[in-house]
Amino acid sequence: MLPKLFIITAIALLITNMGMAQSPPAGFVPPPLNPKGVLLKTVPIGSNVYALESSRPPVDNAGFVVGENGVLVIDSHINGEMGKQIIDAVRSVTDKPILYLVNTNGHADHTFGNYVFPPETNIIAQKQTKVMMSPPLEELKKRNLVLVGGDKNAFIDVEKRMPNMTFDQFMEIDLGGITIELHHFGAGNTFGDTVVYIPAVKAAWTGNLLFGDGSIPFLLLGNTKAYINTLTAFQKALDLKIIIPGHGIPANTAIFDRYIDYLKTLEEAVQMAKEKNLTLEETLKAVTLENRFTIPENLSSHDFYAGLHPFNVQKIYLERTEK
Repeated sequence: MLPKLFIITAIALLITNMGMAQSPPAGFVPPPLNPKGVLLKTVPIGSNVYALESSRPPVDNAGFVVGENGVLVIDSHINGEMGKQIIDAVRSVTDKPILYLVNTNGHADHTFGNYVFPPETNIIAQKQTKVMMSPPLEELKKRNLVLVGGDKNAFIDVEKRMPNMTFDQFMEIDLGGITIELHHFGAGNTFGDTVVYIPAVKAAWTGNLLFGDGSIPFLLLGNTKAYINTLTAFQKALDLKIIIPGHGIPANTAIFDRYIDYLKTLEEAVQMAKEKNLTLEETLKAVTLENRFTIPENLSSHDFYAGLHPFNVQKIYLERTEK
């Protein structure tokens, strides 16, 4: 068990360095992402398209696509050991070159494995994601220690490797016989959230924009209005059968209505609290999670998922205060 002071200090450091003004509310804990003992299961999604599903949510998922010319990988995970596990999964399917690696956002758990990929692999990120990855490596390691329970060994061998290709709103990649689309619909969990879409199998990898079946959003960066607009644009733009989240359980398109309804309902509830001149502390007590958004038991057992709602309440309250 980590000391309480370490947890509070580490969370504050993580959030402050992400550009947020507030300290987290009571009950919020960062996602437990130490990958020790985690295995990534290779799950075929369709012809030549594979999800890599974590054996211990909310530790990250990943994925890869195989074309006639080579392979595209979706996210590199949190360190070199996990990045190598992804490469091994690819090699169990094909010996074709890994031509591309897409970082769906700039968080360490999606990018710290970049350095183990072959030198010839092109690393792609949305422009804001590359900015998010730009601080010195030692600074990034320090602020992300809280995600791995303070275990410095989780990052000990990590080397910095930045994207060498960027895009703004859209990029298309032809792997030979299969096309991959990269979409940035706007800010959500981060300012550079990227959706990796494979039209041939109607599948999308969402990074942290969606946290999987049964979850609720994580209002980390940006603002609530932007998140709703991003989700609405995403929902309308793509024909989907399956969604592979950055963390959690694969979902279907019903997750869009759940997320948008949750955010709009939360906005209204917090606005009513503000109109009653409730303090932040009073609002956190008054705006409870409505039954229709209850997080399933298999997720709510993780303190991270249980703490998302108070975090979101505080985020919206402070958005309204700053107006």
